[in-house]
Amino acid sequence: MSNLPYFPVILDLEKFRILVIGGGKVGSKRALKFHKYSKNVTVISENFSEDLLNSPIEKIKMNAENLSEDFLKRYDIIVTATNNKELNSKLCDLAKKLGKLCNNPTNPEDSNFIVPIFYSDENYEIAVTTYGKSSLVSEFILNEILDNLSHKKDFVNLLTNAMARVKEIAKKKINDPSLRFTLYYKIFYDKLFSDFLINGKYNEAINRAEEIMNEYIK
Repeated sequence: MSNLPYFPVILDLEKFRILVIGGGKVGSKRALKFHKYSKNVTVISENFSEDLLNSPIEKIKMNAENLSEDFLKRYDIIVTATNNKELNSKLCDLAKKLGKLCNNPTNPEDSNFIVPIFYSDENYEIAVTTYGKSSLVSEFILNEILDNLSHKKDFVNLLTNAMARVKEIAKKKINDPSLRFTLYYKIFYDKLFSDFLINGKYNEAINRAEEIMNEYIK
């Protein structure tokens, strides 16, 4: 890991080939989580947890010490989660040399990507990490954020949908991307636009947004 912080990225995993090395508790947790977002997940292990055995995830029974460089080349994302810390580090180092994304849960310093604690729904996603120091602290932080948002959730969802609609309208009406970006800010912070949404008046908020746009395209 470099001295610079990780750059946060939200990935569409569907096209990535994912390999989890280790079929125990940690490997199972990672594999099952990834499988919710991609069907291209494979687990290598000599033994598999009950959860993995009952899942449709592809499983290959073999000793991880026998993994070759050519085998690792088949995958884009690799997780090293065996009960052998030295082997995990060795395999993760090899994966990185091959240009792969690798996560070593037993030694985060080996990793070039982090699996955060996160929440997602149809409108937004929130991810939190303490850089491998404590998943419990990450979960605490996430719950604090969600608790704070809970009494505003309806407004946040309405605001998200309204701003998405504003972008659609602006792209049709305004060719200049710089002007569109300026207007997004102006509309977002417009008190009347916000008041309409607070009171659940979605259509009125959109009309107000169009009024603001029209002032700039006359």
